[in-house]
Amino acid sequence: MADWDEEEDFEETTAPEQQSFILGGSLISIGIIVIAFGVGWGLDVSPLANLNWNWTDLLIGALAALPLYLFFFWTAKLPIKGFQQIQQFLIEELGPRVEHGKIWELFILCIFIGLGEEMLFRGVLQSWATQYGVIVAIVFTNILFGVLHSITRLYVIVATLMGVYMSLLLILFTPQNLLIPVTTHTVYDFMCFLYIMHLYRQQKLQEQAYEAE
Repeated sequence: MADWDEEEDFEETTAPEQQSFILGGSLISIGIIVIAFGVGWGLDVSPLANLNWNWTDLLIGALAALPLYLFFFWTAKLPIKGFQQIQQFLIEELGPRVEHGKIWELFILCIFIGLGEEMLFRGVLQSWATQYGVIVAIVFTNILFGVLHSITRLYVIVATLMGVYMSLLLILFTPQNLLIPVTTHTVYDFMCFLYIMHLYRQQKLQEQAYEAE
């Protein structure tokens, strides 16, 4: 009976936190979409100019997320302190917030994140900076993208390289379609959330088994 009460208390304490995380993350991402329109208006660049619905590009974007996820999965297994710090940070910060999250809610959150960040960075900033050259545009956009994902120094570098990857997804396909990097970003984040959820649950089970001994 005591175990049931503890579980019930746990659910009551974590559910509001998880709902706040999903709602807060969605609102922040919607805010980034609004910022994208504002910055786009100031730079005379529409964040929707290169965003077109296309099933083929949707599939390309989804498949393009796989190399990113495999890289994330591979680095999580490496015995390198920097990558282990990133993984532990994500487990500690995101794990409790997604452990009992509903899959569809997490996916919607990832859609907002993908839309917001790609509309701002690739849709507006990269498109605007292209007037100074494609390489300049990619470097400028993704250094800014990496810095704004500042968790650790290594994570800044990783985020910058991932941003470059998504920039290339935009420019290497003709006609350019922002749907590709948006989809890649969305699917990648979603798979990472699921993996972090798995790692956190696994870590909790190990801690519980250790305490029971």
